[in-house]
Amino acid sequence: MAGHECLWMVEMGEEITISELILRKISREHRGKENAIKRDELLEYCQAFDSELTDREMRKIYSELPVVSCNEGIFWPVRHEEIDEFETYLRKKALPLFKRFKLVAKEHRQLLSEKFTQWSLF
Repeated sequence: MAGHECLWMVEMGEEITISELILRKISREHRGKENAIKRDELLEYCQAFDSELTDREMRKIYSELPVVSCNEGIFWPVRHEEIDEFETYLRKKALPLFKRFKLVAKEHRQLLSEKFTQWSLF
């Protein structure tokens, strides 16, 4: 992905990274859940600047930005309810993953490093 962080000429010759390009687009044009941009639309926009950018790479980039993603798309939050909904959305995704980890850890307890054996996993 490092290759995608090259600089792009936008807005009066200013050079910015693809990360900054995404942040500006979302924070300026997609404020509030009702104005969320679909992921495929954001990818199409970004690919105008970097035709080799993949969906996975773009998701990694915006996951490191202060933007919200949900079933409706990606947006800049403007209401506390949007942050609350985002937390719930992430919890629904995270809890099943942690349960899966616990299942594997329980079965392979002898392979856990000390940091995991100190947790109350079981």
